[in-house]
Amino acid sequence: MPANLPAEAKAKWHEVTLTRNPEERLRLMGEFLSLVPKHKGTDRMCAQVKRQMAQLRQQIEERKKAAKRGRAPSYFIEKAGAAQVAVVGPTNAGRSSLLRAVTNSTVEVGSWPFATRVPTPGMLSYEDIQFQLVEAPPIVEGSSDGRADGFQVLSLARNADGIIIVVDLKEDPAGGYMMVAEELEKSRILTAEPEGEVEITKRGHGSDIQFIWDGSLVDCTPEDVVKLLREYKIRSALVRVRGRVTLDIMEDSIFGNAVYKPTLVVANKADIVAGEEIIESVQEAAKPLETLAISAEKTQGLTELLGSKLFDLLGIVRVYTKQPGKEPSREPIVAKMGLTVGELAKMIHSDFYERFKYARIWGPSAKFESERVGLDHLLADGDVAQLHT
Repeated sequence: MPANLPAEAKAKWHEVTLTRNPEERLRLMGEFLSLVPKHKGTDRMCAQVKRQMAQLRQQIEERKKAAKRGRAPSYFIEKAGAAQVAVVGPTNAGRSSLLRAVTNSTVEVGSWPFATRVPTPGMLSYEDIQFQLVEAPPIVEGSSDGRADGFQVLSLARNADGIIIVVDLKEDPAGGYMMVAEELEKSRILTAEPEGEVEITKRGHGSDIQFIWDGSLVDCTPEDVVKLLREYKIRSALVRVRGRVTLDIMEDSIFGNAVYKPTLVVANKADIVAGEEIIESVQEAAKPLETLAISAEKTQGLTELLGSKLFDLLGIVRVYTKQPGKEPSREPIVAKMGLTVGELAKMIHSDFYERFKYARIWGPSAKFESERVGLDHLLADGDVAQLHT
C-alpha cells in the first residue's frame, strides 16, 4: 500500500535528512512520526524510523560512555581478498568452529553462550583467490532493535559482500534460521534477490535527478519519480534502479536503502544429528536459499566445498592480464560477473581506458584465440586479456 503522507510529514522528513546532530535528528524523527497517519501503508515505514531512532539513542549513549571510560571495541573489519563474507547465526551454532576449520584463524572455540564478543576475520583459500570470512557475534531476537550489540553486528552483515548463516542442527535449526532471517529483514538486509531495488544518493549541489538504469520502472515514469522525490525536498540525487521498481519501492527507499546480500545457509553438526527430516526442515524454511549440511569438525574437503559454493554464490570472475610476448599474470584481477573490457581497463589504470585502442582475449568469452575486441566485450571467468593503447 502507498504511504500517502501529508505534505507536512514529507517536509519534516526533509528536516531530518538535513541534520547530522544525533540529538536533533532524534527529536525531528519523533516529530515526523507524530505527523504520519496510522494505516497499513505506513506500518513498515514507521517501524524503520523507530529502529533508526533506537540506533541513534544507542549511539548517543555510547558516545557519553566513551567520553568517560575510553573507546569501545571496533566492529569495523577492513575488507581483504576477493570478497568479505559475514558469518552470522544464533549463539553456539558453530560459527567459530567453521572459521577455524576453513581459514587460517586461530579463534577460540567456546562451548558457552556468547563466546564471540568481537568480529574475528580469517582467510579461506580457494584455487588462486581468497575469501575473507568474518565471524560476527551472535544474532539474537531483538538484534534489529539494538539488543546484544545488534546494530553493530547487523552493520557488519550490511557492509559485507555476502553472508553465511550458520544454524545448529541440534537446536531447532529451522527456528534459528527464521529468527536470524527476520532480524536481517527488519534491518533492510535482503537475503533473497528482490524483484526491484533502488539506491538513492543525495547530492549537495545541482538541481536535477539523474538515473542509472540496471532495470526498469513499473506502473510509473521517471517524471513520477522526480515528482515524488521533490515532494520530499530531494532536488539533486543519483537514483540507481535495479530490476523492476514500483513507486512504492521508490518511496520506501527514501527512508533507508535496502541492500541485497547473496546468502548461504550452513547447517552445522550433521555428524551428531541423525535424520534427514531435520535437515529438510531447514531447507524448507530457508528456500530459495541453498542449505549446506556439514560438520565443521568432520566433513572432509570442507574448505574446497565452501570455497566453491561462495565462488558461485558471489558471481566471481577472474581475469588474467597479459603483456605482449609474456606469459599471463599468475594473480587474477577479481570482479563480479558482468565485467566488461572497459571496466577492466579502468580497474587497471585510467590511462588504459582513456587511451584504449583494442584488446585481445583468450579464454571462455573469446570466439577464437586472440580475438580482437572493444570496450563493451563481456569477460568470463578464466579469460586472459591483453590491452593495447
